[in-house]
Parts: sequence; structure tokens; C-alpha cells
Amino acid sequence: MENKDREWTEQERAELAALLRQSAPPAELERRVIGRLATAGLLTRRRAPVAHRSWLLAAGLALLLVGFGLGRWQAPSSNAGPMARYLLLLHEDESFRPARAPAALQAEVGRWARHLQQAGELIEGDRLGRQGHLLTPSGPATGLAPGDVIAGFFVLRAVSDERALAIARTCPHLAYGGRLELRRIQPDGRVGAL
Repeated sequence: MENKDREWTEQERAELAALLRQSAPPAELERRVIGRLATAGLLTRRRAPVAHRSWLLAAGLALLLVGFGLGRWQAPSSNAGPMARYLLLLHEDESFRPARAPAALQAEVGRWARHLQQAGELIEGDRLGRQGHLLTPSGPATGLAPGDVIAGFFVLRAVSDERALAIARTCPHLAYGGRLELRRIQPDGRVGAL
């Protein structure tokens, strides 16, 4: 029997049906699969002969299913269980001395953040501008005080305070004299519509 006439087994049909009932794969996974198919020369503008189209479709579907399965798989983590959110503030003062160019440090922190995101431990994060305004009840808005500057932030997801501290201790910011402030975001402290 040739491949094009091959029937799917009941197990293959059941697994495909289960995959189709799950949520759609992430857009990033679709982009990677299409990129790999294009790199392999499996995506072209001209139509392949009928015998080749079924093989291409089967190969594409197999790659998509494998990629989808890998995208949904996560390595076992010590961060299993109910998750709390934490705010990690990156402080810089006169003791902060990045040994590298700012772009290299930013790339290092970016790699650290991507690793946390893939592990499901990072919700968001960003660098903050050096200029800002401090609002006080007794007077007009003023510029930020010199000295200690909050240079960036991350919102982490962790199962415990200990796990959140372990994550924070791996932040490259510490290696360059920066300081970190970690605060648990209280689930009952949600502010209404602002």
C-alpha cells in the first residue's frame, strides 16, 4: 500500500480529534512551522502534482502537530500549584555599574526574561524612562529625585514567596550593582475601574 492510500489508525484519529478540540496553537508556533516549511522548500507558489500535494499536506500537518505538542509541553517546574503575582522593581543608584555596553546588558536581561516567560513565570516587564514626575499632595508635580531610580519592572508569577525570591536572585541586574525590590501583588487589593 502506498503512503497516499494509507488509512489513519483509530488511535491517530482519536489523537487528531483531541488536538482539534483544544485551543488553537499560538501564533508564534504557526510562524515557526511556516518558516521551517518554507526553509525546507515545502512551500511554493506553484502547485505540486497531485501525488506530491498529499505528501506535503501530511508533512505539514505532522510538523504542525509535533510543534503544537512541543509548544504545549512544559518542563516540570518547581513552580506548580496556585500562582501569586509579584512586582520586581529594578533600582539603580550610584553603585550600579554595568560592566558592558547598555545594549549588551539589555540583551542579557532580555534572555533572562524570555527564559522566565517560557517557564510561565513572567507576565510582563519593561525598562522605564529616566525622566518622570513625582506627584505630591502638597504641591505641584516635580521631577524625580536624583539618586535611586527605578529603571524597570517585571511582573512575575510564582507559587510562593520563596520561589519568587529564587527567581529574583537570578536577575542579571544584581550582578552589576543594581538592587531589586520584590513585592507580592495582593489579590484582594484590586483597584476598581480607573
